[in-house]
Amino acid sequence: MGGKSSKCGKLHPRTLQELRHDVNLSTEEIQNWYAEYQSSLASDKTELTREEFKKVYNSLFVGDASAFAEHIFRTFDRDGNGTVNFREFLIGLCVSGNDENSGSKLRWAFEMYDINGDGYISRKEMNEIVEAIYKMTNAYRDRDTSRKMSEKLFHLCDLNDDGKISFEEFCKGVERDPAIVNLLQCDPTPDN
Repeated sequence: MGGKSSKCGKLHPRTLQELRHDVNLSTEEIQNWYAEYQSSLASDKTELTREEFKKVYNSLFVGDASAFAEHIFRTFDRDGNGTVNFREFLIGLCVSGNDENSGSKLRWAFEMYDINGDGYISRKEMNEIVEAIYKMTNAYRDRDTSRKMSEKLFHLCDLNDDGKISFEEFCKGVERDPAIVNLLQCDPTPDN
């Protein structure tokens, strides 16, 4: 993470300065997120484990967010060590919720959908993410509903009909249909 917390639960000033450079948050906002992050940790831990992360994420939604949290965790755990430190958590949070820099948010979303990391979104990957979003938001009624939405989005984005979606195709698809943006905001309800 770069800095350790002091006895009063504050970030080291140098770490705070580095984070201010990385994210568009005030010192107070970063300290508040740090306190929230710290409260989610087991007493002997300094980084969130996958299970702790899923527990925190599940507390934010009415449905079952476990599957979606797995994918979020994967995108937040930038160094791939199986835990999320505060820097990874804060940067991931800011990128995933950032409306100001839609390019960063689209890149993050694409990486989330691209489960195997091959640079493309397959039909199976699209189905898995859309189904997880439906379950998390309690919009999941049956597998057929989420698959229909997934197929609609896949066909909308797979512009060259090669059975996979590149980052460029993904961006064009997002421009063409607000339903994709709704899913990125964890709202599976189509606008039309």
